[in-house]
Amino acid sequence: MEKEKAVLYGNGIDDDYPAIQQMLSSGLSCVYLPAPEKHYVIGQTLKIGSGQELRLDRFTVIRLAAGANCAMLENADFDGGNENIRVSGGIWDMNHNEQWPNPYHFPNPETGENYRETWARLHHSETSRTLVRGCYTGMCFRFCTVKNFTFSDITIKNPVVYGVQCAYMEDFTFENVVFEYNEGSPKLWNLDGIHIEGGCRRGVFRNLKGACHDDLLAFTTDDSLFGPISDMEADGIFAEGCHSAVRLLSTGTPMKNIHIKDIYGSYYVYCVCMTKYHPDRPKNGVFENIVIENVFARFCDGTADVPGHWAPFIQIGADVDINSLSLVNVYRDEDNFPMETLGVEAGAKIGNLVLRSVRQRNFTEKEMPLLKNEGKIGRLVLDGVSAEGGPVLAGKGEIGKKIEI
Repeated sequence: MEKEKAVLYGNGIDDDYPAIQQMLSSGLSCVYLPAPEKHYVIGQTLKIGSGQELRLDRFTVIRLAAGANCAMLENADFDGGNENIRVSGGIWDMNHNEQWPNPYHFPNPETGENYRETWARLHHSETSRTLVRGCYTGMCFRFCTVKNFTFSDITIKNPVVYGVQCAYMEDFTFENVVFEYNEGSPKLWNLDGIHIEGGCRRGVFRNLKGACHDDLLAFTTDDSLFGPISDMEADGIFAEGCHSAVRLLSTGTPMKNIHIKDIYGSYYVYCVCMTKYHPDRPKNGVFENIVIENVFARFCDGTADVPGHWAPFIQIGADVDINSLSLVNVYRDEDNFPMETLGVEAGAKIGNLVLRSVRQRNFTEKEMPLLKNEGKIGRLVLDGVSAEGGPVLAGKGEIGKKIEI
Protein backbone atom coordinates (compact mmCIF):
# COMPACT_ATOMS: atom_id res chain seq x y z
CA MET A 1 0.00 0.00 0.00
CA GLU A 2 1.35 3.40 -0.99
CA LYS A 3 2.45 5.55 1.93
CA GLU A 4 0.26 8.58 2.57
CA LYS A 5 1.87 11.78 1.37
CA ALA A 6 2.75 14.18 4.18
CA VAL A 7 1.53 17.77 3.94
CA LEU A 8 3.97 20.56 3.13
CA TYR A 9 2.49 23.53 5.00
CA GLY A 10 4.86 26.49 4.78
CA ASN A 11 2.59 28.47 7.08
CA GLY A 12 5.19 29.16 9.76
CA ILE A 13 3.23 27.14 12.34
CA ASP A 14 2.87 23.48 11.39
CA ASP A 15 5.85 21.13 11.17
CA ASP A 16 7.11 20.69 7.59
CA TYR A 17 9.75 18.13 8.58
CA PRO A 18 7.64 15.02 7.75
CA ALA A 19 6.89 16.23 4.21
CA ILE A 20 10.42 17.41 3.41
CA GLN A 21 12.05 14.30 4.85
CA GLN A 22 9.58 12.08 3.00
CA MET A 23 10.69 13.68 -0.28
CA LEU A 24 14.36 13.25 0.62
CA SER A 25 13.86 9.64 1.75
CA SER A 26 12.11 8.83 -1.52
CA GLY A 27 15.45 9.25 -3.30
CA LEU A 28 14.39 12.10 -5.58
CA SER A 29 17.44 13.56 -7.29
CA CYS A 30 16.20 17.13 -6.69
CA VAL A 31 13.94 18.12 -3.84
CA TYR A 32 12.74 21.67 -4.48
CA LEU A 33 10.79 23.53 -1.83
CA PRO A 34 8.50 26.08 -3.50
CA ALA A 35 7.92 29.56 -2.10
CA PRO A 36 5.90 29.08 1.09
CA GLU A 37 2.92 31.08 2.31
CA LYS A 38 5.08 32.33 5.23
CA HIS A 39 8.09 30.15 6.05
CA TYR A 40 8.93 26.49 6.63
CA VAL A 41 9.28 25.02 10.12
CA ILE A 42 11.16 21.80 10.90
CA GLY A 43 11.07 19.96 14.22
CA GLN A 44 13.80 17.40 13.51
CA THR A 45 17.09 17.15 11.62
CA LEU A 46 16.69 16.70 7.87
CA LYS A 47 18.87 13.96 6.34
CA ILE A 48 20.04 14.17 2.73
CA GLY A 49 21.48 11.18 0.87
CA SER A 50 23.78 10.48 -2.04
CA GLY A 51 22.91 11.82 -5.47
CA GLN A 52 20.54 14.44 -4.10
CA GLU A 53 20.04 18.17 -4.27
CA LEU A 54 17.95 20.12 -1.77
CA ARG A 55 17.03 23.46 -3.29
CA LEU A 56 15.17 26.48 -1.95
CA ASP A 57 14.63 29.88 -3.49
CA ARG A 58 17.36 32.24 -2.29
CA PHE A 59 15.29 34.07 0.33
CA THR A 60 12.86 31.37 1.41
CA VAL A 61 13.05 31.07 5.21
CA ILE A 62 13.28 27.68 6.89
CA ARG A 63 13.27 27.80 10.70
CA LEU A 64 14.05 25.28 13.42
CA ALA A 65 11.03 24.74 15.66
CA ALA A 66 11.20 25.89 19.27
CA GLY A 67 12.61 23.16 21.48
CA ALA A 68 13.82 21.00 18.59
CA ASN A 69 17.37 21.09 20.03
CA CYS A 70 19.05 19.56 16.98
CA ALA A 71 20.90 20.38 13.78
CA MET A 72 18.84 21.54 10.82
CA LEU A 73 20.47 19.38 8.12
CA GLU A 74 23.00 16.53 7.95
CA ASN A 75 24.05 13.99 5.38
CA ALA A 76 22.38 10.64 5.95
CA ASP A 77 25.36 8.33 6.49
CA PHE A 78 28.21 9.66 8.64
CA ASP A 79 29.87 6.23 8.89
CA GLY A 80 29.58 4.71 5.43
CA GLY A 81 29.68 8.07 3.69
CA ASN A 82 27.73 9.79 0.94
CA GLU A 83 28.59 11.33 -2.39
CA ASN A 84 27.23 13.86 -4.86
CA ILE A 85 25.22 16.15 -2.59
CA ARG A 86 24.17 19.73 -3.26
CA VAL A 87 22.39 22.12 -0.91
CA SER A 88 21.40 25.53 -2.25
CA GLY A 89 19.25 28.51 -1.39
CA GLY A 90 17.31 29.64 1.61
CA ILE A 91 17.70 31.50 4.88
CA TRP A 92 18.28 28.77 7.45
CA ASP A 93 17.27 30.14 10.86
CA MET A 94 18.29 27.95 13.80
CA ASN A 95 16.08 30.04 16.09
CA HIS A 96 18.71 29.67 18.80
CA ASN A 97 16.98 31.55 21.60
CA GLU A 98 14.30 28.85 21.59
CA GLN A 99 16.80 25.95 21.67
CA TRP A 100 18.84 24.70 24.61
CA PRO A 101 21.77 27.05 25.33
CA ASN A 102 25.30 26.58 24.06
CA PRO A 103 26.32 23.04 25.17
CA TYR A 104 30.00 24.01 25.39
CA HIS A 105 29.13 26.14 28.42
CA PHE A 106 25.88 24.78 29.86
CA PRO A 107 24.86 21.23 30.87
CA ASN A 108 22.11 19.37 29.07
CA PRO A 109 18.85 20.58 30.66
CA GLU A 110 17.40 17.06 30.66
CA THR A 111 20.36 14.85 31.64
CA GLY A 112 22.62 17.31 33.47
CA GLU A 113 25.62 16.05 31.46
CA ASN A 114 28.21 18.56 30.39
CA TYR A 115 29.64 18.37 26.89
CA ARG A 116 32.86 16.57 27.88
CA GLU A 117 30.88 13.89 29.71
CA THR A 118 28.64 13.38 26.70
CA TRP A 119 31.68 13.19 24.42
CA ALA A 120 33.29 10.51 26.62
CA ARG A 121 30.05 8.53 26.87
CA LEU A 122 29.79 8.34 23.10
CA HIS A 123 33.36 6.93 22.92
CA HIS A 124 34.83 9.78 20.91
CA SER A 125 38.58 9.37 20.47
CA GLU A 126 41.50 10.42 18.28
CA THR A 127 40.96 7.36 16.09
CA SER A 128 37.32 8.19 15.36
CA ARG A 129 36.49 9.15 11.78
CA THR A 130 32.89 10.24 12.29
CA LEU A 131 31.08 13.08 13.99
CA VAL A 132 28.99 11.83 16.89
CA ARG A 133 25.25 11.52 16.71
CA GLY A 134 22.87 11.08 19.58
CA CYS A 135 23.71 14.29 21.43
CA TYR A 136 22.96 17.99 21.17
CA THR A 137 25.91 19.86 19.67
CA GLY A 138 24.38 23.23 18.82
CA MET A 139 25.55 23.08 15.18
CA CYS A 140 23.20 24.26 12.42
CA PHE A 141 24.60 22.07 9.59
CA ARG A 142 26.77 18.93 9.98
CA PHE A 143 28.38 16.96 7.16
CA CYS A 144 30.74 14.02 7.55
CA THR A 145 32.36 11.61 5.07
CA VAL A 146 31.01 13.15 1.88
CA LYS A 147 32.66 13.23 -1.53
CA ASN A 148 31.61 15.76 -4.18
CA PHE A 149 29.60 18.25 -2.14
CA THR A 150 28.35 21.78 -2.89
CA PHE A 151 26.79 24.25 -0.46
CA SER A 152 25.80 27.54 -2.07
CA ASP A 153 23.68 30.69 -2.00
CA ILE A 154 22.62 30.24 1.63
CA THR A 155 22.20 32.49 4.65
CA ILE A 156 22.82 30.91 8.05
CA LYS A 157 20.97 32.79 10.78
CA ASN A 158 21.71 32.64 14.51
CA PRO A 159 23.04 29.13 15.16
CA VAL A 160 23.68 28.01 18.73
CA VAL A 161 27.32 27.07 18.01
CA TYR A 162 28.84 26.69 14.49
CA GLY A 163 27.01 27.48 11.30
CA VAL A 164 28.57 24.45 9.56
CA GLN A 165 30.72 21.61 10.89
CA CYS A 166 32.45 19.25 8.44
CA ALA A 167 34.82 16.29 8.74
CA TYR A 168 36.37 13.78 6.32
CA MET A 169 35.09 15.63 3.26
CA GLU A 170 36.62 15.41 -0.23
CA ASP A 171 36.13 17.56 -3.31
CA PHE A 172 33.75 20.11 -1.83
CA THR A 173 32.74 23.73 -2.35
CA PHE A 174 31.17 26.40 -0.17
CA GLU A 175 30.23 29.56 -2.04
CA ASN A 176 28.04 32.62 -1.60
CA VAL A 177 27.37 32.01 2.09
CA VAL A 178 26.10 34.80 4.38
CA PHE A 179 26.35 34.64 8.17
CA GLU A 180 23.60 36.55 9.96
CA TYR A 181 24.69 36.24 13.58
CA ASN A 182 22.83 38.92 15.50
CA GLU A 183 22.55 37.31 18.93
CA GLY A 184 24.23 34.62 21.02
CA SER A 185 22.94 31.68 23.00
CA PRO A 186 23.19 33.26 25.46
CA LYS A 187 26.41 35.13 24.59
CA LEU A 188 28.45 35.93 21.49
CA TRP A 189 30.95 33.08 21.72
CA ASN A 190 31.81 29.82 19.84
CA LEU A 191 29.90 31.14 16.82
CA ASP A 192 32.12 29.89 14.00
CA GLY A 193 30.98 30.26 10.43
CA ILE A 194 32.35 27.15 8.67
CA HIS A 195 34.43 24.80 10.83
CA ILE A 196 36.48 22.19 8.96
CA GLU A 197 37.58 19.26 11.12
CA GLY A 198 40.20 16.61 10.38
CA GLY A 199 40.34 14.40 7.32
CA CYS A 200 39.29 17.00 4.74
CA ARG A 201 40.97 17.58 1.40
CA ARG A 202 40.41 19.50 -1.82
CA GLY A 203 38.02 22.18 -0.59
CA VAL A 204 37.08 25.57 -2.04
CA PHE A 205 35.50 28.50 -0.16
CA ARG A 206 34.30 31.54 -2.12
CA ASN A 207 32.48 34.71 -1.20
CA LEU A 208 31.82 34.31 2.52
CA LYS A 209 30.15 37.35 4.11
CA GLY A 210 29.03 38.53 7.53
CA ALA A 211 30.36 38.92 11.06
CA CYS A 212 30.82 35.70 13.04
CA HIS A 213 31.62 35.67 16.75
CA ASP A 214 34.40 33.16 16.55
CA ASP A 215 36.38 32.06 13.49
CA LEU A 216 34.53 32.80 10.27
CA LEU A 217 36.48 29.95 8.65
CA ALA A 218 38.39 27.38 10.72
CA PHE A 219 40.63 24.50 9.66
CA THR A 220 41.46 22.18 12.58
CA THR A 221 43.32 18.91 12.16
CA ASP A 222 43.12 17.98 15.87
CA ASP A 223 39.95 19.47 17.31
CA SER A 224 36.80 17.30 17.35
CA LEU A 225 38.04 14.82 14.75
CA PHE A 226 41.72 14.11 14.09
CA GLY A 227 43.10 13.82 10.57
CA PRO A 228 45.22 15.70 8.03
CA ILE A 229 43.83 18.62 6.07
CA SER A 230 45.22 19.52 2.65
CA ASP A 231 44.61 21.40 -0.58
CA MET A 232 42.30 24.20 0.52
CA GLU A 233 41.58 27.50 -1.19
CA ALA A 234 39.64 30.32 0.46
CA ASP A 235 38.91 33.22 -1.89
CA GLY A 236 36.82 36.14 -0.65
CA ILE A 237 36.07 36.81 3.03
CA PHE A 238 34.14 39.99 3.80
CA ALA A 239 33.22 40.98 7.36
CA GLU A 240 32.91 44.04 9.59
CA GLY A 241 33.05 43.62 13.36
CA CYS A 242 33.97 39.93 13.15
CA HIS A 243 35.91 37.89 15.76
CA SER A 244 38.42 36.57 13.19
CA ALA A 245 38.70 35.64 9.54
CA VAL A 246 40.62 32.34 9.47
CA ARG A 247 41.99 29.92 12.07
CA LEU A 248 44.51 27.17 11.26
CA LEU A 249 44.95 24.68 14.13
CA SER A 250 47.26 21.68 14.42
CA THR A 251 48.60 19.79 17.43
CA GLY A 252 50.73 17.38 15.42
CA THR A 253 48.53 16.19 12.57
CA PRO A 254 49.75 18.01 9.45
CA MET A 255 47.97 20.74 7.55
CA LYS A 256 49.38 21.58 4.14
CA ASN A 257 48.81 23.37 0.86
CA ILE A 258 46.51 26.11 2.15
CA HIS A 259 45.88 29.22 0.05
CA ILE A 260 43.92 32.04 1.70
CA LYS A 261 43.29 35.21 -0.27
CA ASP A 262 41.11 38.30 -0.53
CA ILE A 263 40.24 39.14 3.08
CA TYR A 264 38.46 42.44 3.74
CA GLY A 265 36.95 44.16 6.76
CA SER A 266 37.61 44.41 10.50
CA TYR A 267 38.32 41.82 13.20
CA TYR A 268 38.60 42.09 16.97
CA VAL A 269 40.74 39.11 18.06
CA TYR A 270 42.99 38.41 15.05
CA CYS A 271 42.65 38.33 11.29
CA VAL A 272 44.44 35.00 10.67
CA CYS A 273 46.10 32.66 13.16
CA MET A 274 48.18 29.49 12.97
CA THR A 275 48.33 27.94 16.42
CA LYS A 276 48.48 24.74 18.42
CA TYR A 277 45.73 26.02 20.77
CA HIS A 278 45.95 22.98 23.10
CA PRO A 279 49.15 23.59 25.15
CA ASP A 280 48.75 20.33 27.10
CA ARG A 281 49.28 18.16 24.01
CA PRO A 282 52.90 17.01 23.57
CA LYS A 283 53.39 17.44 19.81
CA ASN A 284 54.00 20.68 17.94
CA GLY A 285 51.58 21.88 15.32
CA VAL A 286 52.65 21.04 11.77
CA PHE A 287 51.95 23.36 8.84
CA GLU A 288 53.30 23.10 5.30
CA ASN A 289 53.06 25.43 2.32
CA ILE A 290 50.79 28.20 3.59
CA VAL A 291 50.07 31.27 1.44
CA ILE A 292 48.10 34.30 2.65
CA GLU A 293 47.56 37.04 0.10
CA ASN A 294 45.48 40.12 -0.69
CA VAL A 295 44.53 41.18 2.81
CA PHE A 296 42.91 44.61 3.22
CA ALA A 297 41.79 44.64 6.85
CA ARG A 298 42.26 46.12 10.32
CA PHE A 299 41.31 45.69 13.98
CA CYS A 300 37.94 46.81 15.40
CA ASP A 301 36.30 46.95 18.82
CA GLY A 302 35.20 43.66 20.37
CA THR A 303 31.96 42.75 22.11
CA ALA A 304 30.93 42.74 25.77
CA ASP A 305 31.33 38.95 25.74
CA VAL A 306 34.67 38.78 23.87
CA PRO A 307 36.51 42.12 24.04
CA GLY A 308 39.43 40.82 21.95
CA HIS A 309 42.54 42.97 21.47
CA TRP A 310 45.10 40.45 22.73
CA ALA A 311 46.59 38.77 19.64
CA PRO A 312 48.72 39.96 16.71
CA PHE A 313 46.86 40.79 13.52
CA ILE A 314 48.37 37.63 11.98
CA GLN A 315 49.34 35.29 14.80
CA ILE A 316 51.88 32.45 14.68
CA GLY A 317 51.45 30.68 18.00
CA ALA A 318 53.93 28.91 20.24
CA ASP A 319 55.05 25.33 19.53
CA VAL A 320 54.25 25.20 15.82
CA ASP A 321 56.53 24.09 12.99
CA ILE A 322 55.95 25.73 9.60
CA ASN A 323 58.08 24.78 6.63
CA SER A 324 56.98 27.66 4.40
CA LEU A 325 54.77 30.72 4.94
CA SER A 326 54.21 33.54 2.46
CA LEU A 327 52.39 36.81 3.07
CA VAL A 328 51.73 38.66 -0.18
CA ASN A 329 49.88 41.96 -0.70
CA VAL A 330 48.91 42.61 2.90
CA TYR A 331 47.71 46.18 3.53
CA ARG A 332 46.69 47.31 6.99
CA ASP A 333 45.62 50.82 7.95
CA GLU A 334 45.31 50.64 11.73
CA ASP A 335 43.52 53.22 13.87
CA ASN A 336 42.26 50.96 16.67
CA PHE A 337 44.70 48.48 18.22
CA PRO A 338 48.48 48.76 17.65
CA MET A 339 49.44 45.08 17.96
CA GLU A 340 52.07 43.87 15.47
CA THR A 341 50.91 42.93 11.98
CA LEU A 342 52.72 39.56 12.13
CA GLY A 343 53.62 38.05 15.49
CA VAL A 344 55.78 34.93 15.81
CA GLU A 345 55.62 33.62 19.39
CA ALA A 346 58.41 31.95 21.35
CA GLY A 347 58.63 28.27 20.47
CA ALA A 348 57.42 28.77 16.90
CA LYS A 349 59.69 27.67 14.03
CA ILE A 350 59.37 28.85 10.43
CA GLY A 351 61.73 27.42 7.83
CA ASN A 352 61.07 29.97 5.09
CA LEU A 353 59.10 33.19 5.66
CA VAL A 354 58.39 35.54 2.75
CA LEU A 355 56.81 38.98 3.18
CA ARG A 356 56.14 40.50 -0.23
CA SER A 357 54.31 43.80 -0.72
CA VAL A 358 53.33 44.05 2.93
CA ARG A 359 52.48 47.54 4.16
CA GLN A 360 51.13 48.91 7.39
CA ARG A 361 50.13 52.45 8.33
CA ASN A 362 49.75 53.10 12.02
CA PHE A 363 47.30 55.86 12.96
CA THR A 364 47.33 55.08 16.68
CA GLU A 365 49.51 56.86 19.21
CA LYS A 366 51.60 53.78 20.10
CA GLU A 367 54.42 52.08 18.23
CA MET A 368 53.38 49.09 16.12
CA PRO A 369 55.99 46.66 14.71
CA LEU A 370 55.29 45.07 11.38
CA LEU A 371 57.00 41.78 12.35
CA LYS A 372 57.66 40.86 15.96
CA ASN A 373 59.68 37.64 16.12
CA GLU A 374 60.16 35.74 19.37
CA GLY A 375 60.61 32.38 17.65
CA LYS A 376 63.03 30.94 15.08
CA ILE A 377 62.99 31.85 11.39
CA GLY A 378 65.41 29.98 9.14
CA ARG A 379 65.17 32.32 6.15
CA LEU A 380 63.37 35.65 6.02
CA VAL A 381 62.68 37.43 2.71
CA LEU A 382 61.47 41.04 2.83
CA ASP A 383 60.38 42.31 -0.60
CA GLY A 384 58.62 45.66 -0.86
CA VAL A 385 57.87 45.90 2.86
CA SER A 386 56.83 49.20 4.45
CA ALA A 387 56.06 50.03 8.09
CA GLU A 388 54.77 53.45 9.12
CA GLY A 389 54.50 54.12 12.83
CA GLY A 390 56.78 51.31 13.94
CA PRO A 391 59.83 49.24 13.03
CA VAL A 392 59.78 46.59 10.34
CA LEU A 393 61.38 44.07 12.68
CA ALA A 394 61.24 43.70 16.46
CA GLY A 395 61.55 40.93 19.05
CA LYS A 396 64.34 38.74 20.40
CA GLY A 397 63.86 35.69 18.21
CA GLU A 398 66.40 34.07 15.90
CA ILE A 399 66.73 34.65 12.17
CA GLY A 400 69.15 32.44 10.27
CA LYS A 401 69.30 34.46 7.04
CA LYS A 402 67.59 37.72 6.11
CA ILE A 403 67.22 38.85 2.49
CA GLU A 404 65.90 42.35 1.72
CA ILE A 405 64.82 43.22 -1.81
